[in-house]
Amino acid sequence: MNPAAEGFDVKLGALSQKLGRRAPVAEQIAECIRNMIVAGDLKPGERIVESRIARDIGVGQPTVREALVALEHQGLVVRKVNQGCVVTSLTRTEICQLIRVRADLETLAVELAVETASDAEIAALLKVTERMKDAAAAGDPQRFFKHDLMFHQALWNLSHNSFLPRLLEQALAPLLAFLFIRNLRRNPGIDMMESALAHVDMAQAILTRDKAEARRVTQEKLMMFADQHLALYE
Repeated sequence: MNPAAEGFDVKLGALSQKLGRRAPVAEQIAECIRNMIVAGDLKPGERIVESRIARDIGVGQPTVREALVALEHQGLVVRKVNQGCVVTSLTRTEICQLIRVRADLETLAVELAVETASDAEIAALLKVTERMKDAAAAGDPQRFFKHDLMFHQALWNLSHNSFLPRLLEQALAPLLAFLFIRNLRRNPGIDMMESALAHVDMAQAILTRDKAEARRVTQEKLMMFADQHLALYE
């Protein structure tokens, strides 16, 4: 058995020991698989076999399927005919398309946050950037990704728009996960601290209550992210 497969089995075994200690089970399974995708234990394009996971951790296959449906909604896995679920794999063209969608929708989220978010909500957003900086200082890309995604989810919610967070979740979760897997883990020279500080700038721009300035800063930081990661795409 190759090391990656052994690591996969070890993590499933650990999950099996924890099941039942906190509910619901399907969410625990989804979290475990999500972490394995971000960590690179499950590679882009790799098949996820429901029956194997169910057998290895001692749960019913419908429970595993429920977890995979949740990950499918987040864009981290896709269901393909005659293959079942596979980890999302994006072409350069698809990445460019998602980056364009992200730029428009996330800029809109920031503009709405300028109008509707309270100072306390923005302060909470800034606290997430502190955890991003801690992860960057520790050189921990998996923890950094976790808090990066948490930052953006919190930002989308500051729009107080019922539909925008769902649209952005579907567009950005696979983009962020895929690029982190490909680039951050393969290129330790990427400056996570620079990225964390860019998120600080975005949150502080919202605090100015100047919509034009918040738009400018957001677009500048999103372009930095796009240029940084696309330059590393082979």
